[in-house]
Amino acid sequence: MNAEIISVGTELLLGHTVNTDTAYVARELSAAGIGLYYSCTVG
Repeated sequence: MNAEIISVGTELLLGHTVNTDTAYVARELSAAGIGLYYSCTVG
């Protein structure tokens, strides 16, 4: 099974906030045996 992470936020797109949540979720998915297929950020 594969997953996709979609992060939402203008602050992420503008670089005001570092998106650490994607890395955390990717690690948790991997630990559960789920591969990360794609991640993206939208505003």
